[in-house]
Amino acid sequence: MPRRRLPRFSELSEFLIDAQAVRMLPLRFCEAKGVAVLGPYSSKEELLVGVLRSDDDELASMLKRRFSRPIKLVQLTEFEIDRALDVGYGDGSLGIVVDHHLNIDTPALSSSPTASEIVDDFLLHALQQNASDIHLESYPGDVDVRLRIGGVLHQLQTSMTPKNMPEVVSRLKILAKLDVAEHRRPQDGHFRVSVQHGARRYPIDFRVNVLPGSFGEDTVLRVLDPDMGLLPVEQLGMSPEVSREFIRLLQNPEGLILVTGPTGSGKTSTLYSALEQIRDGTKKIVTAEDPIEYQVSKINQKQVSHAMSMATITRAFLRHDPDVILVGEIRDNETAMLASRAATTGHLVLSTLHTADAMGAIRRLRSLGLRETEVADSVLAIVAQRLVRKICESCKSEQELSKEESEILGFLADDLSQQGGQGCEACHQSGYQGRIGVFELLVVTQELQEQIHDGASPRELRDNLAKSGHKTLLHHGIESVRAGLTTVSEILRVIPYREIQAVLLSRPYGAGEKVNG
Repeated sequence: MPRRRLPRFSELSEFLIDAQAVRMLPLRFCEAKGVAVLGPYSSKEELLVGVLRSDDDELASMLKRRFSRPIKLVQLTEFEIDRALDVGYGDGSLGIVVDHHLNIDTPALSSSPTASEIVDDFLLHALQQNASDIHLESYPGDVDVRLRIGGVLHQLQTSMTPKNMPEVVSRLKILAKLDVAEHRRPQDGHFRVSVQHGARRYPIDFRVNVLPGSFGEDTVLRVLDPDMGLLPVEQLGMSPEVSREFIRLLQNPEGLILVTGPTGSGKTSTLYSALEQIRDGTKKIVTAEDPIEYQVSKINQKQVSHAMSMATITRAFLRHDPDVILVGEIRDNETAMLASRAATTGHLVLSTLHTADAMGAIRRLRSLGLRETEVADSVLAIVAQRLVRKICESCKSEQELSKEESEILGFLADDLSQQGGQGCEACHQSGYQGRIGVFELLVVTQELQEQIHDGASPRELRDNLAKSGHKTLLHHGIESVRAGLTTVSEILRVIPYREIQAVLLSRPYGAGEKVNG
C-alpha cells in the first residue's frame, strides 16, 4: 500500500493578508471550521484560504461554489489562523495588514483630484520609475514632489498645491496610523500597499516621516520592496571573486563582519542577503533593527525603541543562545563593546557603520572606545559599498573623460576609456538605467590583525594594504568603468574626494601604473 503523502505546512509570513478578504466569511464560521481567507479580495484570480487541513476537498468545493473562483487551501496552525482572523476582525496587531490597494495600470487622477487620488498618483509614479524615496517639500507659496531615482532627485509634476498639501499629508498620516491632529512634532510610521500589475500582485511597504516646518509639514516616504531585501549574495553586484570570499566569510562560527557606507548605499540589502545566505534552519539568528525594514521568516527580529535601545537588545541577545547576531548599526561605545564581545565568544555578528571606506571602519571603532586589541580580535571583515547608476544599454557609446575627471583621478586615469549614455526614451534622457553596487572587501588577515593590535595608524595600514595588492572601493569603481557598466562621473559622485586623495597618496599600484581591468 503506497504511503500517504503528508500535506505541506505553510508559514503565515509567506502570504499577504487582505483584511477585506478575511471578512468574506463570517467570523463564527471561520472559528468553528478553522478557516481564514487570505486574499485577494477584488480579483478573479485564485483565492488563498488558510485551513487546518489542506486536503479537505469538501471544504474546497464548498468555497469554490460560494465565491465562483478557483480556491487554493494552504495549511496553517491554529495560532496562525487566529492571527489571520485578527487582521480582518480584530485590531490587526498580530497580522500582516494591507492598508491600501493600487492598480499600477490604472491612472489615479481625475479632473479634480482628491487628496487620496494625489497620493495614489505619486505612489504609482514612484513604483513605475523604481524610486527609492518620495519627498514632499513645502516652500513659501510653493510645494514640490521629488522622487529619488538611482540616487538622484527628480522633480515630479503633480496636482499638489500649497492649498491641498495639508490634506495630502493628512491622508498619508491616516495610512501610516499617525496622529492627524499633531502638527508640531516629527512623526514616524509605515503602511503596506498591495500592488496589482497585470496578473501579478505583490506587497510594497512605505516608511513615512513627517517633519513640521515654517511653511507646512515636509514628508519623506522610503519605498521598501520586500523582494529587493532578499536578493541572493550572488545578485548583489559583487565581482565573482568578492562574492565567493564574502560567502566563505559568512560560514565562520564567530567574528564581526561590518558593512559600511552612507545612507542609501544599500547596506541593509547586503545584510539581509547575508542573512538569507546563512538561514538554513540549523542556526538561531537574532536581529536588533531600527527600523525593521523587511520581515524574514524564522528570524527573531527585534525593533529598537525608547524602552529597548540597540545596546539593551544586544546585551539580552547574549543570554538567548544565538548563533548569528545582526546589530542594525553600531552607534555608541556600549553597542560597540557588546558586538566585539559577542564576536569573540562564539557568535557571528553582522552590523553597519557610517564610514567612507573599509579602512575608515577601523578608525571609527577606535573612536567609539574600542582598544586596538578588541578591534584586532573581533573584526573578521569589512565590506564598503556604494550604489552607482548603470549606463543605459540602449544609448551606450564611447565617451571621453573630462579634463577635471582626469585631474582628480591622477595616474589612475592613464589609458582609462569609458562609455556613457547619450540619453534616449528608454532611460528618460538621463543616459542611465538601473543601479549597480561597487564593493570593497577588506579581510582582516593575521598580518593585518597584528598591525591593528600594534596600533598602526590609518596611513600605515593603507600603505601596507596597498603593498599587498588590496583593491579599494575606488579601484573597484574604476574596474566597473572599464567594464562599461558605469561612468567616472558616477564614481566621483559617490566616493568622497578626500578618500580618492588617500588612495592616490598610498600609491597602491605605483605612480603611472594602472588598475587592471
